[in-house]
Amino acid sequence: MIETDIAARDRPKRARAKRQPPLERRQDLLAVTVSCLARLGPKGTTGREICRQAGVSHGLLRHYFRNPDNLLLETYELLCEQLITHLEAEIGEIDDDPGAALTRFFSAAFSKQWASPDVIGAWMVFWQLVRSREDFAAVSASFNERQRALMDRIASRIPRSESAPPLADSVAILSAVLDGLWIEFYLSEERTPKERCIALCEETAARLFKC
Repeated sequence: MIETDIAARDRPKRARAKRQPPLERRQDLLAVTVSCLARLGPKGTTGREICRQAGVSHGLLRHYFRNPDNLLLETYELLCEQLITHLEAEIGEIDDDPGAALTRFFSAAFSKQWASPDVIGAWMVFWQLVRSREDFAAVSASFNERQRALMDRIASRIPRSESAPPLADSVAILSAVLDGLWIEFYLSEERTPKERCIALCEETAARLFKC
């Protein structure tokens, strides 16, 4: 799971890292990459800068990433996979109470790990790259398909009236509202706090699925 140290973002360099288990080291490098993206953008997020921030040698990247020259794409792939895994784990059982499962979905999306300034800031950089690079667009398309399939699994179990929009349209609208509130939360947590974002998602779902 991505957990970045927001208070430490402005430090010029971390102390050289102690020896860590491979998975822990890779997660640390991933968190540093996300933080660099949020602060420096794609041009400033180089392998050298990531290693400087993490306090490791540049050669170490090759042990944890397939292609250090394509580090941003691999970071995006890992974030997408971890977010889907996180959402699936948090949703839990759907059949007993699909409405509660949908609320858990919203809460997971706005959790501390996934709605932090670093993560959302990096995600916005990835959205820009999706518009200009086919490889990023392919990752985005796969992620969106899996995320909407997950929402569809929940929504298909919620009672709906005959006047409700088609299920696919309802899921598309709800996904767009979720993305918009994610950005709104990133821009001003005071203006639109987490609890308000979740409540607005729930209200949107209620109007779409039970209208």
